[in-house]
Amino acid sequence: MDPLTLVAAAVALGASEGAHETAKQVVVDSYAALKQYITRRYASVTTDLEGVESEPDEELRRQLLVKKLDRAGASEDEDLQKLAQAVVREVAEHAPEVAETVGVRLTRVAAGGHIAVTDINVEGGSGVTAEDVSAGGDLTIGGVNVRSGQEPPHPSPARR
Repeated sequence: MDPLTLVAAAVALGASEGAHETAKQVVVDSYAALKQYITRRYASVTTDLEGVESEPDEELRRQLLVKKLDRAGASEDEDLQKLAQAVVREVAEHAPEVAETVGVRLTRVAAGGHIAVTDINVEGGSGVTAEDVSAGGDLTIGGVNVRSGQEPPHPSPARR
């Protein structure tokens, strides 16, 4: 996952309702550190950060945050990347059910080593979507559970 997409995903994970309801203090603390760093270092993206917080499952808000962070020069910020990785790691360990809200979307990912995506539980929608993914090692996707309370939509009948 490119660094800024990881940051946007971490904001969405940390801001999601599920993270607040079930998270241990370590998740709350790691998200607070990420948010504080972004608002202090990249004040111009505060409104976009708040947009992701208000709708963490909205892909367009996350994409806009990525765009604004890129414009602000955050793509090479290693401290920002480390803080985002910490949020993702803590959510995965202490509040894995948060993936039900956010899911996993890999877009334009290039990793020099292995990529592993596991233990994803989603209520409706897609558990994992991937586009333009390249790994120098193995790509492993496992333990994806998608639950749906209804039939998937069917296309309307063809007209003559």
